[in-house]
Amino acid sequence: MLFGVLMCLLPLNCTPQNSLIDLTHMIQSVTLDARNKPSEAMLPTLKELGVTHVTLVQFGFQRSIEDPEIRMNPDAGWYSESDQGARELSQQADSLGLHVILKPHLWLGGYSHQGQSRNEIGYADEDMWNKWETDYTVFLMHYAHLAEEIGAEILVIGTELARSAHERSQFWQDLIVQIRSVYQGQLTYAANWWEEYEEIGFWESLDFIGVQAYFELSDQPNPTDAMLSEGWSIHKEALSSLSERLNRPVLFTELGYRNVDDAAAKPWRWPSRDEIGTAMPNNQIQAQLYNIFFHEVWNEPWLHGAILWKWHGDRERRRTAELGFTPQGKPAEEVIRQWFTSSQ
Repeated sequence: MLFGVLMCLLPLNCTPQNSLIDLTHMIQSVTLDARNKPSEAMLPTLKELGVTHVTLVQFGFQRSIEDPEIRMNPDAGWYSESDQGARELSQQADSLGLHVILKPHLWLGGYSHQGQSRNEIGYADEDMWNKWETDYTVFLMHYAHLAEEIGAEILVIGTELARSAHERSQFWQDLIVQIRSVYQGQLTYAANWWEEYEEIGFWESLDFIGVQAYFELSDQPNPTDAMLSEGWSIHKEALSSLSERLNRPVLFTELGYRNVDDAAAKPWRWPSRDEIGTAMPNNQIQAQLYNIFFHEVWNEPWLHGAILWKWHGDRERRRTAELGFTPQGKPAEEVIRQWFTSSQ
């Protein structure tokens, strides 16, 4: 990581704050998704995996794109999404030498295997924009205060809100200033890999270039390692160029692969209800994709780490996990362990 360290010695620091980011230690994180309070063994298990940061997702809820109202529930019944869960997990993490990342999301409408269209949130009417931005500020400032309270190392200020990020850059600049007035940690925004991250106008106000790294790698059945490596090449070039131009390290705010045949072609594709109990798992491609990522990308000087999607609480394992993104209990888990532990 010598290149990254030298970058921080340039006149423009890698962070707008007084303290520089420690680029000598990679962020090795998983998103913890726990309906119930995990056992006391959960975080030690993650530490043994080589995890350095535990990422927690909290939700704001929006009925539709047309309705700008954002509701939130800090007392959510889902343990890892609640304020109390974040407080308790952060205390246990601190006792183990682990760090916490808070990553608020907007949940739009109901569940759909077609995915969330939060990237399309936007309005022709200025009053509608103002309502949405007022509600979003309340939502984010709640988690900025919580992040400061629990000593979270990183706060993600938004996730895949492409239209807002592109059209309303001044709103995000103002929000960042407001967040920094109450939160002393590091900030990033989680931009989609597709038609978003290269067009963000406020990266230089943040500490990391955050990317949801579901890059297409190969549309071939049973792709070879060489095909997957080639698939990464164009994305690496673009990320390196942006990092160098903005003098900011990149953090993959999400990276994950399912154990299904088309994981390399459509890594973002969520499990459908029709697949559960009918599709056959392909554990080999999931492990292969992780292995290629670590070989091809992990040691790039512009990369400061990744948040892997995702890890379920140990007291519940849903059927969707069998064909889902989690590497738990699959060959990919051992690939992650080998790379994470060797990086420390």
